[in-house]
Amino acid sequence: MTFLNPYVLFALVAASFPVLFHLFAQRKARRVEFSSIRFLKQLEKSSMRKVKLRQILLLILRTLLIAFLVMSFARPALRGFLGGFFGSSRANTTAIILFDNSASTSRRDASGIFFKQEQDAAIKIADALEDGDELIIVPLATIERGKAYRRLHDPQEMRKAIGEIMISDARAKLADGLRVAASELARSANVNREVYLVWDGQTRNLGDLPKSDTALRLFDERTNLFVTTVGTAAPVRNLAIDSLVAVTTVFEQGRPIEFNAYVRNTGDGAVDNAVVSLFFNDDRVAQRSVTSIDAGKTEKVALGALPKQTGILNVRAELEDDALPFDNKRYCSITLPATSHVAIFTNTASDADFMRLALEETLSESGAAPYAIEVHRLEELRMLPSLGARLDAVIVQLGATTPDASDLKALRAYLNAGHGAGIVPEPDLSLQEYNTSVAPALGLPQLVSLDGSLAATDKYSSLASFDLAHPFFAGMFDQNSNPNGRGIESPKFFRFFRFANGGVPLVKLSSGAALLSDVGVGNGHVLLFAVPATFAFSDLPRKPIFLPLIRRTAAYLASLRGRDQNIVPTYTAGDPIDISLASAAGIQSGERLLVRGPNGFAQRVEVTGSASGTMHAVVEQVPYAGIYSVFKDADAATPVAAVAVNPSTGESSVSTASQSEMNSALSRVAASKAALHTLTASGKDLAEAIRRSRFGVELWQLFLALAIVCAVAEMLIAREGKHE
Repeated sequence: MTFLNPYVLFALVAASFPVLFHLFAQRKARRVEFSSIRFLKQLEKSSMRKVKLRQILLLILRTLLIAFLVMSFARPALRGFLGGFFGSSRANTTAIILFDNSASTSRRDASGIFFKQEQDAAIKIADALEDGDELIIVPLATIERGKAYRRLHDPQEMRKAIGEIMISDARAKLADGLRVAASELARSANVNREVYLVWDGQTRNLGDLPKSDTALRLFDERTNLFVTTVGTAAPVRNLAIDSLVAVTTVFEQGRPIEFNAYVRNTGDGAVDNAVVSLFFNDDRVAQRSVTSIDAGKTEKVALGALPKQTGILNVRAELEDDALPFDNKRYCSITLPATSHVAIFTNTASDADFMRLALEETLSESGAAPYAIEVHRLEELRMLPSLGARLDAVIVQLGATTPDASDLKALRAYLNAGHGAGIVPEPDLSLQEYNTSVAPALGLPQLVSLDGSLAATDKYSSLASFDLAHPFFAGMFDQNSNPNGRGIESPKFFRFFRFANGGVPLVKLSSGAALLSDVGVGNGHVLLFAVPATFAFSDLPRKPIFLPLIRRTAAYLASLRGRDQNIVPTYTAGDPIDISLASAAGIQSGERLLVRGPNGFAQRVEVTGSASGTMHAVVEQVPYAGIYSVFKDADAATPVAAVAVNPSTGESSVSTASQSEMNSALSRVAASKAALHTLTASGKDLAEAIRRSRFGVELWQLFLALAIVCAVAEMLIAREGKHE
């Protein structure tokens, strides 16, 4: 027997009151003298026997009356069929279905898709409920924080709610679901409390549960935990794209963008001739096949293509359909800038002509100019704090007149903020001035010497090697060319500045000196040249290598400023997403933007600012994988930002837990092993198994009836005693 209001049982102390009253209320008989007492003594014996018997009976009835009343308010209940002998007051039930709608339920076996099998099992559970019962449905992959789940009472509403559940690309949060169930049951006044876990038995979901047997129990002894596992373990053929990574980090119009797709075999056997496709904004731009992938192995697949447009580029890698369709796609989003703003600071404007022309004459396939060039005097470097908001990169030419302290301080702050700058020497650069002022202020390598001679035209250095592993060169050279000495016409370098070791040498000369080095300064980078961009020391501006070298310099430096916006972070379905908004979009804090995503997802979010001044739009939870675009208003055709959301990689696992593993893990949250039950989803006796486990009846009405009987009997006996 279980009491639903056990604290009322403390009132049983009141049952002792009649006993106390009986003991203290006995009256002493008065002594009366009679002449003959023989007859009276006989009468006294029989009368007192009746009185005492009546008093004991009244004492028992009054004690039972109080006890029965207390018991009825304590709401006793009996489990199983035994309760049926005491009445027909069936105990009401609060049932909670923890429904696994994670991506892994998109699998299928001979009985169909796992998700559909789960829906059928949930409907059977709902049909087992009766009038007065209530049902709460908690989808495990789309649990909402702080949500009050609706309590359903109508059978049609229950069926409709089960049918409206959709598969999410997020993982099932089993531990969170059990906590939600415990919280909802704590607010229930019903006798029967039941939690149904309807899932596909994926092993990884058990990892969220407590590991210790001494862990805090979530459910009391009145709660039954039922486990219904759908699907059968069978060999499957399944490939998954675990990640899609942009290899190219320097985005330049007219250059292809390379990606690596990592394909993992999560099935039980080798898979041959898998085809991976690459899509730009839903247009297939590349395709490649993988000969064979063994079970449990991962293969890297290189894919690349030339974008046809600038702006937001939504990228998708896709496999052919297999056992798990949800993990055959992987998304990412990048931004290809339409125009990069580059400023050249110089003492002599004519010395910047070759660089300016190389960038200004560069045209994209659409005929647009990818670079906007500004030429400033060297002393205008101190204006970088105000100019930097619109500049993507700067190039500084250093000659006999070096920048003063305020100029160098502004340039150093620009670099510390994560931007990029190119340092190009002019022929009259003073080694001493550079080493005493410029190098210490900017954190650059010291100048060792000025090597070579312009007099001996038969003695010169040439290009020797390129660090092709550096992002600077990604996609710059054709696969058929060999920049390490063959395939490229080398300029003749008659003179050059030799710098001390520092940074990464990107291009080396035959003399061993670095022609171009990448030096990290603060959060930014400096590209350090060893020769002027003129004919003063070499014939570099005349050679074919000059144009791509200058273009890549500008693109690389500009990419440093936009690296947080060009390659957008990816997120996992089910988690919050934080969308950074470009300052050029003109969005202010407090604005409400529209976020649209797959499967009709649409949500308004408020823009918030950060300490760095960046605007953000946060969506608390996204249930589906795909591209989520941000619009300033509902009618806007062009998004201001986009992020990629991918399915959880763990959902690709086809490993299912054994019965012993499930019982061991779930018994740590149930009140006892006796409260843990296994149900067969397709079993015909599912409803009967549920009924057997429930409490049979509430007995408060029985105890109330007994209390009334005791009260009536007490009144009759007490009245008869008064008459006598």
